[in-house]
Amino acid sequence: MKEPLKLGFTLAVFSVISCVSLAFVNSLTAPVIAEKKMTESAVAMKQVFAEAKKFEPVENFQNQNGSVVFKSVNLAKNKDGSILGVVVEATGPTYDKALILVGVDISYAVTGTAILELTDTPGFGQKAKEGGYMDQYRGKTFSDDFVVGKDIAVISGATISAKGIAEIVKAAVIEGKAVIEENAK
Repeated sequence: MKEPLKLGFTLAVFSVISCVSLAFVNSLTAPVIAEKKMTESAVAMKQVFAEAKKFEPVENFQNQNGSVVFKSVNLAKNKDGSILGVVVEATGPTYDKALILVGVDISYAVTGTAILELTDTPGFGQKAKEGGYMDQYRGKTFSDDFVVGKDIAVISGATISAKGIAEIVKAAVIEGKAVIEENAK
């Protein structure tokens, strides 16, 4: 009877020590990880909206448009604080899923796009990250169709991925337009 209690107590002690150790390590690394993410995010935003001098997070924005979910929206501003446009971080289904950053200027044209995460099949859907595929979105506006095979190129062997990416970018442009209109008042 004493042996199971002794083993149970030993397991409990090791569990408490493990939890305290993990909490301590987390408290040390969490700020470093958050700062690194902010730096990476700023670099990516600068990539899709090069003219902007600073980015300000927007608190009130639509969280979803159909199957596309908006993770964040940031106002892209000039040195003097005037709004140049927005950068929208959106995720949605492709063959699997993608997380894309889309810059939209005040004329509702795409200034740039960056795939932050794409979990589609290597060799097929992953081709969207290669060869300047995402460059075709630059200059597209709110009024464009974003239809694969019409005004968006098909990715050979990955039509579903191409359609999903086009849907995410189009939804981001729509949300970007709404945020620009709301903040231009």
